[in-house]
Amino acid sequence: MPTSKDVAKLAGVSVATVSRVYQSPELVKPQTRELVLQTAKKLDYYPNLLARSLKQSRSNSIGIAVNDFTNPFFFQVIEQMHAKLEDTDYQLFTFPPSGTHFSSEKVIRYLRSNQFDAFLFSPCFYSREDQKLFRSARQYFLQLYTDYYEDIDSVTIDDQYGTYLAVKYLLECGHRRILVFHAAVDGEDYRAKGYREAFLEKGLSPDPAFILHYTLNYNYTQSIRNDIDRLQPTAIISHGETCAIWTLSALKELHLNYPEDVSLIAYDDHPWTEIMGITAVAQPIALTGSTITDTVLQALSSRKERAVIKQKIKPKLVLRDSVRSL
Repeated sequence: MPTSKDVAKLAGVSVATVSRVYQSPELVKPQTRELVLQTAKKLDYYPNLLARSLKQSRSNSIGIAVNDFTNPFFFQVIEQMHAKLEDTDYQLFTFPPSGTHFSSEKVIRYLRSNQFDAFLFSPCFYSREDQKLFRSARQYFLQLYTDYYEDIDSVTIDDQYGTYLAVKYLLECGHRRILVFHAAVDGEDYRAKGYREAFLEKGLSPDPAFILHYTLNYNYTQSIRNDIDRLQPTAIISHGETCAIWTLSALKELHLNYPEDVSLIAYDDHPWTEIMGITAVAQPIALTGSTITDTVLQALSSRKERAVIKQKIKPKLVLRDSVRSL
C-alpha cells in the first residue's frame, strides 16, 4: 500500500507538503497541489483520514444546518462547497431545519461529542442558550445569510444593496407604487432599509405600507392577492422563491399579467425565472459557496486569535422582460 512518503518521493516534494495538500490545500500553490494530487492518483494513494483525525483530535467533518429545504439556492451553494472540498480531507454533512432553532438535540449531541470541526448555521434570532453553546464548544462556528452574534464570523448576502438595486431600477422606470413581499425577520430589516434608501436618494418619501412581511410556514397566496387588490401597485418585488410563487399565483387569480398590468422583480434568480422572462436580483452562487468554504478552511488551518470576520456578498440585478416603463 503506497504511503505519503511514496507520493512525496515521486512528486519531488516533502512529506509535509503532501500532508498540507490534504489538510490545508489553500496554503499550497495550485501547481504543486495539482502535482501531488495527480501523483497520488497514479499511485492509488488515499490518506488515512481516521488515523489522522485521531492523532489530531479532529473529525475532518463540517456540519451545515439548512433552514429552508424548499429553496434551491441553499443546495446550489452546498454543491459549490462540496466541489471546493473535494481535494481536501473534509466532508460536509447537511442537517434539516428543526423548528425555530437552527439545531436539534441530535446536532447538539454531535457538537458536544466533538464530531464536527466546524458548524455552519443560519440563526433565526439571537438565543442566549445557543450563545452558551458556542462559547463552551471547541468547534468553529460560522453564521450564514443572517448575523445575530457579534463575536461569531459570518458570510451574508447584502440584501440591503440587492433591494436598493431593484427599487432604484423601478423608480428609474417611473414606478412609485412599489410593493415588496418578503419573509418576516427578527431584528433589523435590511431589505426595508434598501427600499427606503432608493426612495430617499430620489428625493421621494417611501410608504411603509408597501413593505409587507410573511412567514414561510403557511400559504399566503390569498393574503398577497388581497394586498395587491387593496394597494394597487404598479410594480412588485417578491423576495425568495416561495413568495415569488405565491405572487405569481395571486396575479393569475386577479387576471393580471406582467409587465402589461404590473411589473415584477423576483429576489433570487432561478432557472424558471429565466424561462419566464422575470427580472431578478441574483445572488452569486459560485462566489457564495467559494467564500463560505474558504472562510471555514482558513479558520480551521489556524486557531490563532484573530479579529471576527464579517463578509457581505453583493448581489446583482439581471434585467429581463417583466418590467415596463411608465
